[in-house]
Amino acid sequence: MKTELLTCRRLTAGVVYPPYQLQQQQVNRIYADITERYPYQTLQHLPDGARMANPTGDFFIQTTRLQVNETVDYFQAAKEKALDLFGLAQERLQIPQFLTFGVKLTAFLPVEGTTSAEIIENSALSSIRDTMDILGPGRKGVGLRFVLHQNGIHELKIEPFFSDLSQIYIELDVQHPTPFTDISSVEPHIDAAYDYLFHEVQNFLEAL
Repeated sequence: MKTELLTCRRLTAGVVYPPYQLQQQQVNRIYADITERYPYQTLQHLPDGARMANPTGDFFIQTTRLQVNETVDYFQAAKEKALDLFGLAQERLQIPQFLTFGVKLTAFLPVEGTTSAEIIENSALSSIRDTMDILGPGRKGVGLRFVLHQNGIHELKIEPFFSDLSQIYIELDVQHPTPFTDISSVEPHIDAAYDYLFHEVQNFLEAL
């Protein structure tokens, strides 16, 4: 596989905090602040907060969390936008303590000459390939899931992209369940997840 073609396509980042009495007026002010910089076209009020959205991503402000979902064209730009959104919201909310930070990176790796399902079965799972037939016919593919407790809780999924078997789907979710007060302190965690994806995970894929 040409693992140099590994591409991060989506960034999700979120912070969790104790229940906060969110006011609609606060949300409207945050939306006004944000849309001066970023073109979120819609503001949808939810029972527990609001969702701002455009075709490439959205931002949730809720009673217990802030979450950014952003399509990645350039990772640095997507990361800086997420941090900026957190900062703009925090300026209005002044949340005293955060409980958990999480970041999820979604990536794809194209394959040639075979399918992603065959690559995973023939390499990582070759020793049990015949045994899988016990489960019955119609198998379209299988995937791998790893959970590692190191500098946060890493959950890594590697599986065929079932709607297009010319690609491997990779999802890295890293949770940091340690309380903190400074919203800007999450930046190193985002960088560390990206580095893990393009070092350890890429090296693992190379070895398949």
